[in-house]
Amino acid sequence: FVWVTISTHHTKILNWIYILMFRLSQIVNLFGFCCITLVFQTLYSTSVKADVFTIRNVEVNKKAASELTAKAKALASGQRTALSLLLKRITMLYDHDKLPKVNDELVTELVRDFSVSDEKFGGGRYLGKVNVRFRPKAVRGLLEKMSIPFAETASRPLVVLPILAEGDTQLLWDEPNPWFDMWGEYARSDGLLPLVTPHRELSDISLISAEQASSGDLAGLRAVSEKYKTRGVLVLIAQFSEIQEREVQRVEIKMINFGKNNLLNEKLFAYESQTEMSLTEFQKQVVLAQIQQLEEDWKQANLLSGGINNTMTALVPAERLSDWLEIKKRLSRVATVKHVEIRRMSVRETEIRIRFQGATDQLRVALEQNGLGLSAYAGRNVWTVERLDQ
Repeated sequence: FVWVTISTHHTKILNWIYILMFRLSQIVNLFGFCCITLVFQTLYSTSVKADVFTIRNVEVNKKAASELTAKAKALASGQRTALSLLLKRITMLYDHDKLPKVNDELVTELVRDFSVSDEKFGGGRYLGKVNVRFRPKAVRGLLEKMSIPFAETASRPLVVLPILAEGDTQLLWDEPNPWFDMWGEYARSDGLLPLVTPHRELSDISLISAEQASSGDLAGLRAVSEKYKTRGVLVLIAQFSEIQEREVQRVEIKMINFGKNNLLNEKLFAYESQTEMSLTEFQKQVVLAQIQQLEEDWKQANLLSGGINNTMTALVPAERLSDWLEIKKRLSRVATVKHVEIRRMSVRETEIRIRFQGATDQLRVALEQNGLGLSAYAGRNVWTVERLDQ
């Protein structure tokens, strides 16, 4: 560094030096910007997408003449189970009968790698848990070849508030609340639609009451969503009853969905049990049915068919290099985005060309799950991609 002292008579020179230094800093920033975007162009196609193509904690248990043989059989079985779970995860329920038969040859073709944990040996038996990562491109190719549509856009999590209505009383944080407990046991935080239940902490109780949740209190629902960093809240108000003449259980459920733009969406459901089914078993079946329906609705909205690709031109406002890097990182996580081409750069914005699979509305949903907004650029025939958290 050089310290320069300039008298008040040289103010014009000082201003000129300041402007020159500012322009040089812009050139340096733009140069660095260009270099890093070139790296982005190289690495984008190999970036790892969301965790959709990983199946975790598959329990295995095999017995054989030796523990090593038992382990080999268990790991092979675990990978087959994981592949079956993956294919069902990303396809619609009505297409499951069309899925290929899972065998060791298909596993070899589609598995990227696997790891094991919680291993136990003894008496010729092997127990453990297997995590399996699959090759996204190979899985897509298989389903496209078989003309089976699939979804791979992972939703941001939803937090579930299960309310049990008993007469005029509504139970949420109270114990016992078997409806809440059942959701806590079976709600999954992985897959395409992660669901989480609150921890029942004092801070939860202070955020919202059962009455406020069931009446759709926006401030309380927003506070719960912000605490658990989710894209919204599902309030599930269940009222169980018994139809004695037929010896069956019945439940009526009001679902309040609080999400995008602070809007509330309400739906009503009703289920009846099989004859002489216990209330506990019935509650379990209802929770599993609700989870399956939520997942199917999400997949249906984000379903992709092989070979349908679109392109669009979009502007990315980013005056700072750090802003562009963050947007680039989020774009690389969007499963339906297949390629991004940088067409023009300036200090204030970057023009990109996006090749993506599916419709524009599906792309918008996928971007939102990664903290990006897609909107039409006012007065110009292009789109804008920008961060939602700014």
